[in-house]
Amino acid sequence: MNLKIVEVLVLVLAGILFVTWQFRDLRRAKEITRLKREAEKHQAMQRNAKPEEGSTVTSKGDTS
Repeated sequence: MNLKIVEVLVLVLAGILFVTWQFRDLRRAKEITRLKREAEKHQAMQRNAKPEEGSTVTSKGDTS
C-alpha cells in the first residue's frame, strides 16, 4: 500500500514539474516573439524613413 502512495506522489510531482516547465517555456517563447516583432517593426520604420529622405533629395536634384 505504501508503494502505491509513493508512486502516485511521484507521478503527481512529475506532472506538476512538467506543467511548470511548459508554462515557463511558453513565457520565454512569447518574450522572444515579442522582441522579434519589435525589432521587425523598428526595421520597417527605418526602411520607411530612408526612402522618404532619398526621394526628397532626388526630387530636389531633378528640379535643379
